[in-house]
Amino acid sequence: MSNLSRITYIDETIRKRGFVTRKEVAEEFEVHIDTVKRDIEYMRLFLKAPLKYSAANGGYVYCEPFETVFSATEDAVLYYIFIHRITDCLKLDGAPYIPVISKDIVEKILSYIPEEYEPVFDSIAYDSSDLDEMDINHFRNILRSVKNRKILEIEYCNAKGEKSQRPVEPLLLNNYLGKWYIAAYCHQRKSLATFLISRIISSKVTEKNHENSVTRKELKEYTGGAFGMFKSPSTKNAVIRIYEPAMYFVINQKWHKNQTVTHGEKDGTKYMEITLPIGERHNEIIARVLSYSPDSEIISPPELRENWLETIRKMYERHLSGKPKPKTGRNAGKK
Repeated sequence: MSNLSRITYIDETIRKRGFVTRKEVAEEFEVHIDTVKRDIEYMRLFLKAPLKYSAANGGYVYCEPFETVFSATEDAVLYYIFIHRITDCLKLDGAPYIPVISKDIVEKILSYIPEEYEPVFDSIAYDSSDLDEMDINHFRNILRSVKNRKILEIEYCNAKGEKSQRPVEPLLLNNYLGKWYIAAYCHQRKSLATFLISRIISSKVTEKNHENSVTRKELKEYTGGAFGMFKSPSTKNAVIRIYEPAMYFVINQKWHKNQTVTHGEKDGTKYMEITLPIGERHNEIIARVLSYSPDSEIISPPELRENWLETIRKMYERHLSGKPKPKTGRNAGKK
């Protein structure tokens, strides 16, 4: 057993009974009493646990409320569920992929979880309806390219269905809203670009070395600059207004790390305004705003607002233009 199991035992015993002795921990895990002493010092130093020896109890107690609850067991349960679900999007030659090493990983995580927690597994669900399937071979090739600093040749299909061959230098893998992306230097564009891994049709690691030196600062500015995954060199602030009741779905969300939020009221309806940086591509932010329609509105900048309104006009023309309006009220549905 690792010190994580012993620390969990120490913490939970104190919370249940009020104190714990070094002797009982040593006997429970069949370790030397000095090992338990080191565990206690570790908890004091790194976990800021207010542990104090109590002569009255003959053991260690928390001398003040310990609000930072050490939840290694609960965390391990979540890791266990996650490791079982993360491979749902991975395919190997079209078939579901299960990593060979996963058994060892799962058993290691299980060693941190007491048996009484196992029934909890059936009470946890992990569902991502917007999950892209991707070939694990592409994922492997990307990692090899990053590790060995070799150019990766990919055949890629963009959002318009256009296919192209691209030599790229992968620099960063990022999971954004359940989808895997790479930020890479694209030799076709001669600049940094973002690629959705599930749109890669084929990939091959070449023997050519990376040719472009993108600094950590440049990469950080590129990946963290604007809302969404698909970036651009320049950014500007956008103001998004979300009215109630949709506001209550959004109020605890963070759309961007640099966003600011204000609140107001219009015609008796409360709203929140999110100000955040956007790039030159507007499709992601427009899609996010539309997902909260009809209680959402793009206020500025003018070109973004116009693109949003144009999207709504196109939707209307495609789906409602020329069709009779549906009946509403008491007579709806009557013939």
